[in-house]
Amino acid sequence: MDQGPFRWLLDAGLPGTAYRAIDAVGVEEFRRVPGPAGIREAVALDRTLVTCNQDFRGPSDLRLDHPGIVVFEEAVGDHSEVERNLLHLAFRIGRLDQPISLRGNRFLLRPDRAILLIMPNGAEVDVEPWRHVSLAPMPAVLSGAAS
Repeated sequence: MDQGPFRWLLDAGLPGTAYRAIDAVGVEEFRRVPGPAGIREAVALDRTLVTCNQDFRGPSDLRLDHPGIVVFEEAVGDHSEVERNLLHLAFRIGRLDQPISLRGNRFLLRPDRAILLIMPNGAEVDVEPWRHVSLAPMPAVLSGAAS
């Protein structure tokens, strides 16, 4: 797995400073052209772009190597919400049966509710295994069947 330390670039509109548990910088901290941060800036800084820009959802054919894109589904209230959800994402993607790299992928965060991987075709797939229901047959001992 090529995760290394997680480094985040927070787009305009997200709280950009005062983080204690994550390595995050806001776009306002850099001299740059006005407007929302873009994937090219994230690549140049080697930081995962974190944004509320919904244009990063849906079908995509990004043909450049990028450090990852995280899209919050809705506006974020404060620093603690951003930090809590990014820490949960970092924890979750490293602990899957088949770990997923942040690099080159897009994720959708439904704050405090769900983490979804956005596939190239735009499909959004839940990456938290505990949410997946299994309908395996119940063992006879648990079903009340007597032998």
